[in-house]
Amino acid sequence: MARISQLLRTCSPMGLIRYLRMLLMGREVLITGSCHCCGNCCKKINLEGVGGWLRSERDFYEVLREHPEYERFQVIGKDAQGFVQFSCTWRTTEGLCRDHTKRLALCMNFPDKSLHFCGGQLPAGCGYSIDEVRPFDKYLEDEVKGMEKR
Repeated sequence: MARISQLLRTCSPMGLIRYLRMLLMGREVLITGSCHCCGNCCKKINLEGVGGWLRSERDFYEVLREHPEYERFQVIGKDAQGFVQFSCTWRTTEGLCRDHTKRLALCMNFPDKSLHFCGGQLPAGCGYSIDEVRPFDKYLEDEVKGMEKR
Protein backbone atom coordinates (compact mmCIF):
# COMPACT_ATOMS: atom_id res chain seq x y z
CA MET A 1 0.00 0.00 0.00
CA ALA A 2 2.88 2.37 0.78
CA ARG A 3 4.33 1.78 -2.71
CA ILE A 4 0.99 2.72 -4.33
CA SER A 5 0.76 5.86 -2.20
CA GLN A 6 4.30 6.84 -3.26
CA LEU A 7 3.45 6.22 -6.92
CA LEU A 8 0.36 8.43 -6.73
CA ARG A 9 2.43 11.29 -5.25
CA THR A 10 5.31 11.09 -7.71
CA CYS A 11 3.84 9.82 -10.98
CA SER A 12 1.91 11.85 -13.48
CA PRO A 13 -1.30 10.17 -14.73
CA MET A 14 0.56 9.11 -17.91
CA GLY A 15 3.53 8.02 -15.81
CA LEU A 16 1.31 5.80 -13.70
CA ILE A 17 -0.04 4.19 -16.86
CA ARG A 18 3.55 3.70 -18.07
CA TYR A 19 4.51 2.13 -14.77
CA LEU A 20 1.57 -0.30 -14.76
CA ARG A 21 2.11 -1.22 -18.42
CA MET A 22 5.79 -1.89 -17.80
CA LEU A 23 4.97 -3.95 -14.72
CA LEU A 24 2.54 -6.10 -16.73
CA MET A 25 5.00 -6.50 -19.61
CA GLY A 26 7.97 -7.28 -17.35
CA ARG A 27 9.94 -4.28 -18.56
CA GLU A 28 12.12 -1.76 -16.76
CA VAL A 29 13.67 1.63 -17.43
CA LEU A 30 17.19 1.71 -18.86
CA ILE A 31 19.20 4.93 -19.05
CA THR A 32 22.07 4.98 -21.50
CA GLY A 33 24.42 7.61 -22.88
CA SER A 34 26.57 10.25 -21.30
CA CYS A 35 26.47 13.90 -20.35
CA HIS A 36 27.19 16.37 -23.16
CA CYS A 37 27.64 19.23 -20.64
CA CYS A 38 25.02 21.33 -22.42
CA GLY A 39 23.54 22.63 -19.14
CA ASN A 40 19.96 22.34 -20.43
CA CYS A 41 19.06 20.09 -17.50
CA CYS A 42 19.84 23.05 -15.21
CA LYS A 43 17.35 25.38 -16.91
CA LYS A 44 14.11 23.58 -16.04
CA ILE A 45 14.22 21.43 -12.94
CA ASN A 46 11.43 19.83 -10.95
CA LEU A 47 12.20 19.21 -7.29
CA GLU A 48 10.73 16.61 -5.00
CA GLY A 49 9.75 17.11 -1.38
CA VAL A 50 8.38 14.76 1.28
CA GLY A 51 4.92 14.71 -0.32
CA GLY A 52 6.11 14.22 -3.90
CA TRP A 53 6.96 16.71 -6.65
CA LEU A 54 6.65 20.32 -5.51
CA ARG A 55 3.48 22.06 -6.62
CA SER A 56 3.81 25.39 -4.80
CA GLU A 57 6.44 27.89 -3.73
CA ARG A 58 5.30 27.31 -0.15
CA ASP A 59 6.30 23.64 -0.51
CA PHE A 60 9.69 24.80 -1.78
CA TYR A 61 10.26 26.95 1.31
CA GLU A 62 9.50 23.92 3.48
CA VAL A 63 12.16 21.94 1.60
CA LEU A 64 14.62 24.84 2.03
CA ARG A 65 14.36 24.57 5.81
CA GLU A 66 15.74 21.04 5.62
CA HIS A 67 17.98 21.56 2.58
CA PRO A 68 19.42 25.10 2.60
CA GLU A 69 21.73 24.13 -0.27
CA TYR A 70 18.63 24.30 -2.52
CA GLU A 71 18.78 28.11 -2.29
CA ARG A 72 20.64 27.94 -5.58
CA PHE A 73 17.32 27.18 -7.31
CA GLN A 74 14.94 29.93 -8.34
CA VAL A 75 11.32 29.45 -9.29
CA ILE A 76 10.67 30.09 -12.99
CA GLY A 77 7.06 28.93 -13.27
CA LYS A 78 5.04 25.73 -13.51
CA ASP A 79 4.95 22.95 -16.07
CA ALA A 80 1.81 21.63 -17.78
CA GLN A 81 1.13 19.26 -14.87
CA GLY A 82 1.27 22.00 -12.25
CA PHE A 83 4.71 21.11 -10.87
CA VAL A 84 6.89 24.08 -9.92
CA GLN A 85 9.88 24.48 -12.21
CA PHE A 86 13.22 25.85 -11.15
CA SER A 87 16.41 27.08 -12.74
CA CYS A 88 19.80 26.64 -11.11
CA THR A 89 21.62 29.90 -10.47
CA TRP A 90 24.95 28.03 -10.39
CA ARG A 91 24.75 27.41 -14.16
CA THR A 92 27.29 29.49 -16.04
CA THR A 93 26.69 31.07 -19.46
CA GLU A 94 28.69 28.16 -20.92
CA GLY A 95 26.14 25.74 -19.42
CA LEU A 96 28.48 24.33 -16.80
CA CYS A 97 28.16 24.21 -13.03
CA ARG A 98 29.92 27.00 -11.17
CA ASP A 99 31.24 24.43 -8.66
CA HIS A 100 31.09 21.09 -10.42
CA THR A 101 32.80 19.20 -7.57
CA LYS A 102 30.14 20.34 -5.07
CA ARG A 103 27.06 19.61 -7.20
CA LEU A 104 24.01 18.35 -5.39
CA ALA A 105 23.23 14.63 -5.44
CA LEU A 106 20.21 15.27 -7.67
CA CYS A 107 22.55 16.87 -10.21
CA MET A 108 25.09 14.06 -10.04
CA ASN A 109 22.34 11.47 -10.45
CA PHE A 110 20.65 13.08 -13.45
CA PRO A 111 18.80 11.61 -15.21
CA ASP A 112 16.94 9.52 -12.67
CA LYS A 113 14.53 6.78 -13.73
CA SER A 114 11.71 8.64 -11.98
CA LEU A 115 11.83 11.19 -14.80
CA HIS A 116 10.14 8.59 -17.02
CA PHE A 117 7.20 8.35 -14.62
CA CYS A 118 6.70 11.96 -13.53
CA GLY A 119 5.90 13.17 -17.02
CA GLY A 120 9.27 14.77 -17.52
CA GLN A 121 11.52 14.39 -20.50
CA LEU A 122 15.17 14.79 -21.27
CA PRO A 123 16.13 18.30 -22.38
CA ALA A 124 17.12 19.02 -25.97
CA GLY A 125 20.77 18.26 -26.59
CA CYS A 126 21.01 15.77 -23.73
CA GLY A 127 23.37 12.87 -24.37
CA TYR A 128 21.25 10.43 -22.40
CA SER A 129 18.30 8.36 -23.53
CA ILE A 130 15.59 6.64 -21.53
CA ASP A 131 14.15 3.38 -22.85
CA GLU A 132 11.82 0.66 -21.68
CA VAL A 133 13.55 -2.70 -21.98
CA ARG A 134 13.10 -6.31 -21.01
CA PRO A 135 15.69 -7.06 -18.33
CA PHE A 136 18.53 -9.42 -19.20
CA ASP A 137 17.63 -11.81 -16.37
CA LYS A 138 14.26 -12.44 -18.07
CA TYR A 139 16.03 -13.50 -21.28
CA LEU A 140 18.33 -15.69 -19.21
CA GLU A 141 15.37 -17.32 -17.43
CA ASP A 142 13.77 -18.10 -20.81
CA GLU A 143 17.01 -19.71 -22.02
CA VAL A 144 17.35 -21.84 -18.89
CA LYS A 145 13.72 -22.98 -19.18
CA GLY A 146 14.27 -23.78 -22.86
CA MET A 147 17.35 -25.85 -22.03
CA GLU A 148 15.47 -27.74 -19.31
CA LYS A 149 12.78 -28.77 -21.82
CA ARG A 150 15.35 -30.28 -24.20
